[in-house]
Amino acid sequence: MNQFAHGSFEIFTPPASRRTEAITAVFGGSRQRAARSIERGGAAEDELLLAVEGPWGDISQAALLTRTAGRTAMLYATSPRTALDGTCGSALIQRAIAAAPRLDARIVQSLVEPEHNQALSMFLRGGMRAIGTLSYLERPSTTVGKGLVKVPHGVAIRPWMRQERALLEQLLDETYIDSLDCPGLATMRPTAEILDGHLHTGIMHPDLWCILEVDGKPCGVSLASEIPSANCIELVYFGLAPRARGRGLAGVLLDSACASPRLHGNLSLALACDERNHPAMRLYESRGFSMRVRRTALVALAGT
Repeated sequence: MNQFAHGSFEIFTPPASRRTEAITAVFGGSRQRAARSIERGGAAEDELLLAVEGPWGDISQAALLTRTAGRTAMLYATSPRTALDGTCGSALIQRAIAAAPRLDARIVQSLVEPEHNQALSMFLRGGMRAIGTLSYLERPSTTVGKGLVKVPHGVAIRPWMRQERALLEQLLDETYIDSLDCPGLATMRPTAEILDGHLHTGIMHPDLWCILEVDGKPCGVSLASEIPSANCIELVYFGLAPRARGRGLAGVLLDSACASPRLHGNLSLALACDERNHPAMRLYESRGFSMRVRRTALVALAGT
């Protein structure tokens, strides 16, 4: 029975022959937007696809859950057009979250345009929690990779080495203390899994993963990776331990990232920042970053 018969609906897993149809429905009927997900292959351990049929037997709404590194999964769902769509979509989201452990995911994440109230409401009713509004900022290639960085006495910025994994995990934990970026998110999974996620974002170049030291003690981190599909270098994580804050060191570390020789040419520098993190937003704006888009970040524990 579909959702139009008597106000009820049946959620099903589309067969392989209808995978493209279902994923295209997730992205509002746009094959262009759905292309990357369609090309991913659809291995059972990497993807969960759920759908509902419309009145003519076509797939009217669907939800796509894809596994990402660090025991997380990204959830996409058809944007609702009506209240009934919202009810159906919420049920799809709830079912996907409950089934997420099948993808070995610990948490489920989604991004929704904050102006799309119906879509946001659908995700919230489906069991997700809004943890912040992210500004996606970018600094054009014409302004990056130039100039020398003046490093204060006693301060050093050096590349992180893979054999220092334990050090980096400890340093990440310190930077999470009183963080204004999506507070509470870091406590939802072990730091080792968070670091795995960072390591598998784009192409990791060792010279773009840097540690800031004060008097020989690590107290800041800047992790950037190349994202070929977006033609940019993305600052996937940036933070300071409490003992290093309020001393202008964030600007020194950011200037060092902006001065990387890898940014010479046509690569821009991009990042996402919680809009409530006013000190960070001011810092990025002072270095020439401007907003491209905004997204509300949502999260849920897998299996709930």
